[in-house]
Amino acid sequence: MRYSASVYFFRLLITIVFLTGTTKVIVAQNDTRLQLNAEKWADSVYKSLTVDERIAQLIFVRANYSGKPYLEEAGQFISRYNIGGVVFFKSDPVAQAVQTNKWNALAKTPLFVAMDAEWGLGMRLNHTVKYPLQMTLGAIDNQAYIYRMGAEIGEQCQRMGIHINLAPVVDVNNNPANPVIGMRSFGEDPESVSLKAYQYMKGMQDAGIIACAKHFPGHGNTNTDSHLDLPVIKASKKELRNVELVPFQYLIDKGVSAVMTAHLSVPALDNKKNRASSLSEKIVNGYLKKKMGFTGLIITDGLDMKGVTKNNKKGKVALKAFVAGNDILLIPDDIPASIKTIKEAIEKGKVDEERLEESCKKMLRYKYLSGAWKRTVVDTDKLLGDLNRPSYQHTVDELFGEAITVVKNEGNIIPLAYPDTLHPAVLIIGTEEETSFEQPLKQFMPFSVFRLPHDASTSDKQKVLNMLEDYNLVIIAVVNTNILASKRYHIPESDVQFIEHVARKKTVILDVFASPYALDFFSGTTNFKAIVISYQDKPYMQKVSAEAILGIHKAKGALPVGAGGFAAGTGILIEKSRLSYATPEELGINTLYLTKIDSVALSGIAEKAYPGCQILAAKDGYIFYQKSFGYHTYDKKQKVENTDVYDLASLTKILATTPALMRMADEGKIDINGRLSDYLLYLRGSNKEDIGFREVLAHQAGLQSWIPYYEETIWNTDWDTTVYRSSISELFPVRVAGHMYIQENYHYAIYNEIINSPLQEKEYTYSDLGFYLFKDMIEQINNIELDDYVYQMFYNPLGLRHLRYQPRRYFPLQNIIPTENDQVFRHQLLHGDVHDQGAAMLGGISGHA
Repeated sequence: MRYSASVYFFRLLITIVFLTGTTKVIVAQNDTRLQLNAEKWADSVYKSLTVDERIAQLIFVRANYSGKPYLEEAGQFISRYNIGGVVFFKSDPVAQAVQTNKWNALAKTPLFVAMDAEWGLGMRLNHTVKYPLQMTLGAIDNQAYIYRMGAEIGEQCQRMGIHINLAPVVDVNNNPANPVIGMRSFGEDPESVSLKAYQYMKGMQDAGIIACAKHFPGHGNTNTDSHLDLPVIKASKKELRNVELVPFQYLIDKGVSAVMTAHLSVPALDNKKNRASSLSEKIVNGYLKKKMGFTGLIITDGLDMKGVTKNNKKGKVALKAFVAGNDILLIPDDIPASIKTIKEAIEKGKVDEERLEESCKKMLRYKYLSGAWKRTVVDTDKLLGDLNRPSYQHTVDELFGEAITVVKNEGNIIPLAYPDTLHPAVLIIGTEEETSFEQPLKQFMPFSVFRLPHDASTSDKQKVLNMLEDYNLVIIAVVNTNILASKRYHIPESDVQFIEHVARKKTVILDVFASPYALDFFSGTTNFKAIVISYQDKPYMQKVSAEAILGIHKAKGALPVGAGGFAAGTGILIEKSRLSYATPEELGINTLYLTKIDSVALSGIAEKAYPGCQILAAKDGYIFYQKSFGYHTYDKKQKVENTDVYDLASLTKILATTPALMRMADEGKIDINGRLSDYLLYLRGSNKEDIGFREVLAHQAGLQSWIPYYEETIWNTDWDTTVYRSSISELFPVRVAGHMYIQENYHYAIYNEIINSPLQEKEYTYSDLGFYLFKDMIEQINNIELDDYVYQMFYNPLGLRHLRYQPRRYFPLQNIIPTENDQVFRHQLLHGDVHDQGAAMLGGISGHA
């Protein structure tokens, strides 16, 4: 059975209306019975272990070096010493799952599996989700998003058999030159860092994962990387209490499971020269445990880092860390020597065996509480799919979208309007490849795009400057950046100088896809009309940042750190003012139902109800579905694209004429309760003198449905040559179709037919005729043609640049869909000319089509 296009449209509409969605809630619970069972299991296991094994349980071995094969020695340590845990680095999720199962099967005591996944598994595992960096999250006001992220990361860790995520970073980054923390920090405000870190922690722990606050007592105020040397924190004890220690105390009070001790020299807490905080009994046992009241797991930072190995002998580092009060010794550089030295210290009475019992039993209790004791086999079936659920990417996108920060907006240039005087260009600094930043801008208005790589040659820069002469607005996007302050975020000084040069000559909106600290590279910000900080160079971030500039996406982030003369907390709210895009998940729509839309659309093409189509579905001001199907014509030569233009036919009544009437009524130019003849004097004395606006709009004015005006202008199949000519001339200037031009005053004949047409009973009859009259009235009152009026009043301010009358004047013919092969009136394929016969005889501009 073959259906009409309208039947398929109805089926699509019904499909869209009934889209629904659900949200999964993750809940983790600890109760008294669970704690008692954990104590019982820990006591039992502890009694079964030798002294060597009890020490080994405190040690976590390195599984691999980043991107390298798994270490054979790791398996040997597990089987020989009964090592307590393993830390995985960069690898593949399936390979890691297989290796986890293999090593857990080797272990006498179930292993703890840990990973440093600060921004999700994607930090370490290929083909998994990367969430935004913590400084990007620091710009977000709604902390519920960060909780959701934490819960999802926890869920993904559970799926991978990971028990401990060495996150969140709770360092307060108050040093812009920090080479190791920087973008890993939530920001410079202790309270904000505390609140956001707590949501991340709580999300993970509610999902059953051990969260670890790091790097105690605070790695934010240093310009040395503890991987390479021992940084010195020069803050006073008061400063530490008021800044660095605030987030740690907050998370401890809120029940964080673990804290990581850093390799820092902190004279205010321990004045022993070159003593790392991780090896300091004063700092770990005295301050963290006793003064701050922390009773959870204490984990060292990597004991193979030069911050501790530089000033200590092999094997001694682990002993010092153990004596200091740490429970888990992370990646000692010599595991056999570490076990030996700790055992000798116990045997010689230098360390009480009760100290070993305390840490070992504590770790075993956490193995029970986290579920590690079950030795669950990680199922590799559908693993990648489970780790890449659409809802996870949806959260990533929402987090990026929430972070966009406008720090300057002189003259409210953002959101960008589109006056006729605007000649905009986009300048991409950092790549010669097309970027996601450009796409929304080019959809909105005809932007010219110029691109330069970092450190472009002087001649290439001059060429761009010459080409920019014709433009009065330049949006500059700095892309292809990195997160390293020590590398200037991959923004060379020559780029900064060039950007400042452009800003002195042109109106510039600057968008930086890097750390806010990058603003400090500029000599000042006065030459920029607006400045946007977009934090990370990610395709989706580029897209939504461009949309924020256009008013398509809301910008509501706030600087997490002070930079470029702007204080932390600076953020100008930019409201969403245009129809924009969202994922179905954002609107609570189940994506599985969207496949039904595809099915109906493709079915209509197969039945030849139409050769192709576009479908757009929106809810609450957001487009959540937009696809094109099929071809321009049945010969299948050109596929339909989202940027192609269709004839909207009678939708013109609600997209042009009705908005125009509404505006005129608001302005007092017409009385919607009045009569058309109050404004169109030629209706007086006719049978239409008393027809009112409301009657016409409700299609209850007694007007005929339509009039075939063209029938009076053709003889058999030939055009009346007194009405049409095949070429344009002064007397025949109005285009009807290809090689078909109508006499310039013929529109009077059309309106005479309307005026003289009979009236019917005043019951519902869908009619075009009143909208012909509305067109004439709108033009008379406003002294402007209808197409210009709706463009100036509506389409241009809203950025609807694909909504125009007479499309051949504005769009390439290859982007316009043909409507019909007309063999009755125009005898040609209608391509770029209006389909409706009456509208065509008016030159393509009418109020009805």
